[in-house]
Parts: sequence; C-alpha cells; structure tokens
Amino acid sequence: MKPKMDADGTCTSRFKCMQCGFPINTLYIQYSPGNIRLMKCAYCKAVADDYIECEVMILIIDLILHKPKAYRHLFYNRFSSETVNFKGLLWGSISAFLILDICIHI
Repeated sequence: MKPKMDADGTCTSRFKCMQCGFPINTLYIQYSPGNIRLMKCAYCKAVADDYIECEVMILIIDLILHKPKAYRHLFYNRFSSETVNFKGLLWGSISAFLILDICIHI
C-alpha cells in the first residue's frame, strides 16, 4: 500500500505510524466529545499512535525512560514546523547552554 502523494511526488500525510513509520492521514476519528476511535495503520494493522489517549505525565515518564515510541509521538505527531519556532528554540538553547557553561566554570 502506498501513501497519498501530491502531483509533485511529495507525501501529503501529516502523521506517521509509531510502529512502522508509514504515513497516515489522521490519528483518530472523533464521533462526539470524549468519544474517539484510534486509527489503525494500513501497512502494519496496528494502532497508529497509542499516546493520543495518554496524559502528558505518562508521556513525560516514557520520555525519561527513553522509550522510542514516546519520542516518535513527540517529533512526528505532536510537533510540526508550523507549531514550533525552531529558530527561536535554537537561539534559546544556545543561550541557555552558554549561561550554564559560564556558571559551571566560574
């Protein structure tokens, strides 16, 4: 099964399956408030992203435990170039690193 492509050959899917990395169009279908159905991947037939239903604290714990699925959820399905200001994040990280490095060496 092939993912949907634009006329120029780029993939139109915004999300990825956490199991196999196959592009998918949506992670869930909402029938009513509080009633959602998680979508299954067309390639591996597993639930595309389990972390949609989880609370933020569970995601943070799994990130601390270095679970790859938690990182995949965070980078592929939560953050995008439209939601995160990467340039500001880069400058903030560099500034924090330099300040902490100066404090350590004083």
